[in-house]
Amino acid sequence: MSKKFKHKLVNLFLRLYTRRRDFSHSVTAFKQLETIDFRNIVIYSTTALGDFLMNTPAIHEVRKRFPDARITVVAGNKMAAYIRTGIGKDWDDVVCWNSKVNTVTKLVRDLKAHGTPDLILIMHSHNPYDYLSAVMTGAPFVFRCNHPASPCSLIEPWLTNYNGPGHRHAIQSRLDLIAPLQCQFTGKSIEMRVPCEVTAEPSPWHNVGFQMGASSEERCWPVSYFVQLATALMSADDKIRITLFGAPGEVYLSEQFMTLLPAGFHHRTESLIGKTSMTELTQAVNNIDVLVTGDTGTMHIAIALKVRTVSLFVSAAAHATGPYQDPSLHRVISGFTSPLLTPPGNHEMTAISTDRVITAVQDALADVYPDTRTP
Repeated sequence: MSKKFKHKLVNLFLRLYTRRRDFSHSVTAFKQLETIDFRNIVIYSTTALGDFLMNTPAIHEVRKRFPDARITVVAGNKMAAYIRTGIGKDWDDVVCWNSKVNTVTKLVRDLKAHGTPDLILIMHSHNPYDYLSAVMTGAPFVFRCNHPASPCSLIEPWLTNYNGPGHRHAIQSRLDLIAPLQCQFTGKSIEMRVPCEVTAEPSPWHNVGFQMGASSEERCWPVSYFVQLATALMSADDKIRITLFGAPGEVYLSEQFMTLLPAGFHHRTESLIGKTSMTELTQAVNNIDVLVTGDTGTMHIAIALKVRTVSLFVSAAAHATGPYQDPSLHRVISGFTSPLLTPPGNHEMTAISTDRVITAVQDALADVYPDTRTP
């Protein structure tokens, strides 16, 4: 069944379910509110780690604006346990949902367990069943971040407020979405937050982290390039130690890396790929000085923790999902592909040379350890 056809079925169902042609009455009702004082707020964030972390600035602003409200986060199966570590801070409960149509009825029941929501904010989720379930709860107001791939003409009639694609960062897009709630934004409003607590653990090493995997293969810098980077860094500084991060499905990257890395550097390299929960990954990232990464959830953890990053972007758009806070801590290296510059068959991330990354990492380490800076 095509995506567009699903939206058409949802549109027909909602017309029958609500006995209305659309949700336009909610726009009028919101504009007529004398005071905005919501007590039961639901926030959808059902996708990946990076998406959730980019939602946290807006979630924090909602908590500041409505300190006494009950805030529930709807999370995907993989993210629910991690988000639950933050209960009691910016949210009070987490409801797990797999984004499938056959679980919409249960989700609606779960969201109404504490009464009908006053407001639903869909910050990042899979359509069309996200806004379908939101409207079915009976919530009078539904806000949603729409994205370029969404069939907006079919979604927008069922929303009180929405923002579409634009040339702005994903964090700013979420903040723009909640602006009508009269939130008072400051310079700190763009800062991401991890849900779990972390501690500072001293180390005699200069710790560099590598996140070699990514959400798609075209966003992965070649393993051989990471090996060249590690070899150059550890050859130049005997205090440097490398930590490899990644998901269980990325263990093969660790195996390839260790096979190619000169044996003399193995004792200064530790692989945590596939060995950590998200909470443990967060603590491990907090222990490093610099992270080298593509556009990944691990990158967003580092940014949230104010750990320096060297991030690599070719097909991904740094202006939309790259570092948005603390620009002095982050070095973004962009590359581009061209039939004249990229030989046929080469991986597009080879557009970023190892020399550029070596220099960026060494500069970042020199910011942490000024005594290592080359005169």
